[in-house]
Amino acid sequence: MVSLNNEIKLVIATHIAFYRRHPWLLALFVLGFSLGSALLTAITGLNQEAKTRYEHSSALVNSPVSHIVKPLIGQSYINGQIWLSLRRHGFVNAWPVLRGNLTTENGQNIAIQGVDTLQWITMSNNMPNQLQQQAGKGQPDAEFSLSTLLVDSQFKPRLYSDSENRIEFNFEHEQGQPDIRFQEGIGLWAITDIAYADQLLNAQGKLSFIELSDLSQEQAAVAKKLLDGKAQLVRADQQNFDVLSQAFFFNLSALAMLGYVVAAFLSFNAIKLTLSAREKLLTQMHLLGCTKLGISVSLAVELIALSLLTALLGTLGGFVIANALVIDVNRTLVGLYQLDKALVVSWQWFNVLLGFALNLMALVVMLVAQTRRFAQQSNAFFYLILVVITALLIWLSLFAHTEFQALALCLCLMLLFVLLVPKCLRALLWIPLSLTNPLYQWLHADTRTHLKDLHIAIVAILVALGSAIGMQVMVKSFSETLNAHLEKQLSADIYLPLKAQNDALVSELKAHSQVALLSSYLQSEGRVGTQPTKLASYGKNAQFYQHISMTTGERVSIEHFKHNGCLANEQSAIKYGVELGKTLTFVQNEQHFTCRVSGFFYDYGNPSMSLLTLETRMRESGLHSVFYGYAIKLASTTSVAQFSEYLVNELHIDSTQITPNQRFKSIAKSLFDDTFVVTKALNGFILAIALASLCTSLLSLSAQQLKQLVVLRNLGVTRQQMLVMKLLQTAGIVLFTACFAIPLGLLLGMALLEFVMPIAFGWTIYFSLDVGALLLTCLTLVLVAVACAYLPVARLTQLCAKERS
Repeated sequence: MVSLNNEIKLVIATHIAFYRRHPWLLALFVLGFSLGSALLTAITGLNQEAKTRYEHSSALVNSPVSHIVKPLIGQSYINGQIWLSLRRHGFVNAWPVLRGNLTTENGQNIAIQGVDTLQWITMSNNMPNQLQQQAGKGQPDAEFSLSTLLVDSQFKPRLYSDSENRIEFNFEHEQGQPDIRFQEGIGLWAITDIAYADQLLNAQGKLSFIELSDLSQEQAAVAKKLLDGKAQLVRADQQNFDVLSQAFFFNLSALAMLGYVVAAFLSFNAIKLTLSAREKLLTQMHLLGCTKLGISVSLAVELIALSLLTALLGTLGGFVIANALVIDVNRTLVGLYQLDKALVVSWQWFNVLLGFALNLMALVVMLVAQTRRFAQQSNAFFYLILVVITALLIWLSLFAHTEFQALALCLCLMLLFVLLVPKCLRALLWIPLSLTNPLYQWLHADTRTHLKDLHIAIVAILVALGSAIGMQVMVKSFSETLNAHLEKQLSADIYLPLKAQNDALVSELKAHSQVALLSSYLQSEGRVGTQPTKLASYGKNAQFYQHISMTTGERVSIEHFKHNGCLANEQSAIKYGVELGKTLTFVQNEQHFTCRVSGFFYDYGNPSMSLLTLETRMRESGLHSVFYGYAIKLASTTSVAQFSEYLVNELHIDSTQITPNQRFKSIAKSLFDDTFVVTKALNGFILAIALASLCTSLLSLSAQQLKQLVVLRNLGVTRQQMLVMKLLQTAGIVLFTACFAIPLGLLLGMALLEFVMPIAFGWTIYFSLDVGALLLTCLTLVLVAVACAYLPVARLTQLCAKERS
């Protein structure tokens, strides 16, 4: 046992010495797995933060939140007596929260949050970390009282002028200015005592919500009875956001996993080079007396150590990437998926464990792929896997109906190309050619000799370029479809986003000769079954619904609304299984609205179910509706500028409330474009990793060719001739890869549009190709390849110059 331990230490010391002599191999290996782990852990971290966002209580208690008492749909606050009632009935872990906004004299807003400070001021173990730090300082300016407003330091410019003069708040009631203390890490909401927040906001005892901790099923049932008709009890992990955002995070996770696979090829290349360089060394150690067990154990220790190192570095990189993306992710989730609490990225040791496990499994697979037994059985494995993947691809293309199956279809398509492209390259190079030029003969033979070394680079760039083109097709197609949709959907000339209906204004506008059509927008929120649903109306007859695009291509008519008819968006049919003629019950609090689905309409960008009915039915239903404003369609004889002037001067409407058509469209377009910000960023990371893999493969190939190039140089081959040969070799490899990557990307784009988008989001999107982005991506690939071809020739020239001098 002692001899084995000494033997293992000796072999490990030899391995360390090898990496010291070849640091670039170690760097290449670490870079590949670290980049892959970084992408995967970044998205996993964001997803985990979204799922566990209520483990950090808004009320600043240390217990995770299990349930939330929220206002009834259509209401902004709940009565404060509800909290007292819950406490009287034994719900001691009920924590009230009051939120609102204060406006300064210069128009800046500060969001404030009132919490029950007594529960953690009296108990130091429950005090938030920021306040514990302040209490430990014992400084007068760090003291916290019930009338103190703790504000994050990032908002100091909003409350102090350049001359350090305090900017006061505007209050509609008599109220003294709060005592402000600045502290790092408070967050977006300034913190104060809930009683003082009630004074500042003039809330009159109302609450925004109540958080409940550690609530059992029996307690939840009791709480529901107490809240019946007064508020709604919602599980913290089953809110609208949790239902709507599943597809968003699922697709991001799939894209991150693709990035990990592409990065693994980079490490695979390093492993091949490492094993190739150490093959003689390991053989010599065995001949000198080292046992196979000792060598195997030392290799296992090396791989475990490297897996752990890359997992740590990858998680650190993922933490940085997640923090860089969190603002865009929050904006997308708040705007489209009803995120109720901003995500804050924190360090998670689970991601280190995830990265370590994935890296270790990937290393085992790579090492198995390098064994002689696997090489001997490679043809049998190839045809077996080819048959299985082809059969799966056919079955999935016919029967895929879940998100996992849709993404599995894309994976099978990618694997099919991964299997076939190296075989096609091998067949191409073994075609007998009658070349008379000796340099071209050498080039052809050299390429065949290093064919296996090129496989990894080709597969890596094939996967990355194919996926990049596929994502470009999806983003471009969505953009084109959305633009066409918004052109018809937002067809009014002027929008007036008013807070309440104005009958006098409606009469004036209807009587105006230049107003062709005046419509209003009402919306109610509720549920159909367990799905969050919106019920909306544009007017009292079918004339106000002509901007709606039906999936059948027909125009909206009054027939669609007869016999309690309503229109449902296509998401309802594709994603939630609603059929034509089906009767749906829309539930809002205690109110029910029943309608028969008479048609489906396009509703791009909306992840939830949506129903359209006539305004008359909606008002008679007793549902609470939110009024969003008016849309004015003008006659052709007047302009938007002229009519806007009339609205301001004659009807005394604030100019800031007048939104022209183009501006309204740009706001809507920017909101939907945010959906693909993170997707584009991840796509860029994946392409960068693939380019790095291509560079390392080509440069390592050039390093192996250096001795041969020296021989050719001594035989009289000029620098220009060698550069032409290298460019021809590199350009041929890149061109061959692009010839397969472009069709793969187009097929992936079609699969994403035909399967992933409808199944995950419920949208049918038509194919559109961004030729400019495609050419730019391919040009970038060519430029990188040219640089890789030039470097070894330049190095050889330098060596020759040194020898002559």
